[in-house]
Amino acid sequence: MKALATAGVVLIAAAGAALAAGPEPTITPGPFDAPPAFPQNRVQEPAPDLYKSPPPYGAIRLHNWTGFYLGLNGGGALTSIDWHSLPVPAVSGTLKASGGLIGGTAGYNLQTGDAFVAGVEADVDWTSVAGTVSSPSCPSCDFKIPWLATTRLRFGYSINGFLPYVTGGAAIGGLYANLSGAPFGTATSSNLGWTAGAGLEYAITDALRVKLEYLYVNLNGFSCSGPCGGGPISFNPTGSIIRAGLNYKLWN
Repeated sequence: MKALATAGVVLIAAAGAALAAGPEPTITPGPFDAPPAFPQNRVQEPAPDLYKSPPPYGAIRLHNWTGFYLGLNGGGALTSIDWHSLPVPAVSGTLKASGGLIGGTAGYNLQTGDAFVAGVEADVDWTSVAGTVSSPSCPSCDFKIPWLATTRLRFGYSINGFLPYVTGGAAIGGLYANLSGAPFGTATSSNLGWTAGAGLEYAITDALRVKLEYLYVNLNGFSCSGPCGGGPISFNPTGSIIRAGLNYKLWN
């Protein structure tokens, strides 16, 4: 009996040693529990954070549009000039005149919030818009718009370095008319009107930008008497401008 008891004790001790030498149980911490103190040689894979939101505006590059800039612009203009001639019989018509334009630009942008951009822009262009009106009082009356300037507000929204915008403000143009080949002089006027349009600007670098822009311009009325054969002939020029521009930001 004593031998059997001794053998039992030996078997129990061997079984305990075998259990102690077996693999440790795998412990998986819950998402809200602190991890246990694992041995130094234990490598634990980090649990994914299911409650972390993605970074905001991951697909939008928020270009900094704030700053003063100078630029060049050029394009073309298609003008519709409604004219009306007196005395009786009154004659009227519409002259279609087109031409190119080129000039300079200056402006300032202020980026508010994350992507909204507000600014002011001014430009002056030299144009080649010209045409000829034929009426009883002025058989060959030349009409020209030698220059055009605008001062406008701009409102846009920046998306991946692109800035679509709307714009509007005042326009002023130089108007010129006379009777071709007659020594009666010329009639000139600097007319104040309005303009509105839209455009798209793209930031090539932080400072260098390119743009494409459309403007509708109304320069109101202009009258020519003696220089147009005694007339009088009234002109009301309106037109559409499409132009491209290159702007460079000087400082914020």
